[in-house]
Amino acid sequence: MEPEQPPHPAQVQVPDFDRWACNTTEVMQLGLVSPSPEDPYNLHVESFQPEFTYPLFGMHETAFGYKDLAINIQFAAGSLRTFVEVTSSAQYQPPSSSSSTLEQVPIDDISGTLKKYLPPDTTTNYDAFFNAVKADHEAFKPMGQLMHTYHVANEDGGEDTFEVYKCSFKDHKFREFHRRMQFFVLLFIEGSSFIEEDDEKWEIYTVFKVDKASASSVTYAFVGYCTAYPFYCWLDQIRLRISQFLVLPPYQGQGHGTTLYDYLYDVFSKRKEVCEITVEDPNDSFCDMRDKCDLRHLVSSGALNDVAIPVTRDIIEPLQHKFKLTSRQIQTCIELHLLAQLNKSDKKAYKAYRLQVKQRLYKFNYDALQDMEEEEMQDKLHQTYMGVEQDYQRILERA
Repeated sequence: MEPEQPPHPAQVQVPDFDRWACNTTEVMQLGLVSPSPEDPYNLHVESFQPEFTYPLFGMHETAFGYKDLAINIQFAAGSLRTFVEVTSSAQYQPPSSSSSTLEQVPIDDISGTLKKYLPPDTTTNYDAFFNAVKADHEAFKPMGQLMHTYHVANEDGGEDTFEVYKCSFKDHKFREFHRRMQFFVLLFIEGSSFIEEDDEKWEIYTVFKVDKASASSVTYAFVGYCTAYPFYCWLDQIRLRISQFLVLPPYQGQGHGTTLYDYLYDVFSKRKEVCEITVEDPNDSFCDMRDKCDLRHLVSSGALNDVAIPVTRDIIEPLQHKFKLTSRQIQTCIELHLLAQLNKSDKKAYKAYRLQVKQRLYKFNYDALQDMEEEEMQDKLHQTYMGVEQDYQRILERA
């Protein structure tokens, strides 16, 4: 059971708090902006909402002091130049008969809070933003080295082109761009925070949609990005950890995450100095994508052809070293593969599979299980196993 989150501080001080409070995630609107192809005097906005706003406004995700609050943050589709507008129909004023305590309750400084996280060159002047969007539309070009190009079928029956660039904080122009794009991680990646741009060991991979209107007119729209950091392992070996991985909502569900992960895995795994590829605190959707991609790599290579229960360390460790995945990830892929091949009506085979998975779960959760009575421990292991099997079935159905 999750602990109860503390309320907004003003909630216990203002009797009609609910009249002046709103959910910050619900009132925030984001947009990727480009010139309208039909009307040169207007802009086209691809709107979407954040998944959460607690990194900005606290776990309660509440703003106090406004009626009809609207937080509008727009980004030039390519350069991510930023415009912010905060509006409301009324602001809280304590009644004239209020006690001195109520009079001291301030309204939340929404603009001040946003200023802490938005890039320094953010503007509140719409005309300036409009001109910047128009100017950047064809002038902006992605920074870094072009690493990969791929295509995705579009609704018109044709294909859209996308490019992956490798960037570094050694490029000061990219640092400026990164200060714009990093705002998204606070709204879409659980537990994420800004990375230190003074650390030049970071590897950043950006994805852009490419629109070639003509041979001389090429425009770019930001799709998402991934950051990775090298950690010392042994002698001249490193562990490369994927830290932030984001595809913006307008581009989700189109295969960009899978394509980017597949590309990065291929590049990372071929680097001689990389001994292992890890992921920092992945969320459920990333885990699903990663499991499907890694399983596909292993199956297509034929590495799992002869794998059978019991799966011992002698099987896991060679695969771990060859494919540069963690032991746990290799075991997950093996269990997925074995479940896909399993005939559940074969009771003996099904029991052997369950015991194989439970053995891993027991080792992984040893500290939590060791103080339980035998019957309670068996029950807990079975419940955990059933959850794992359901997750595996869901992943296999979508693979």
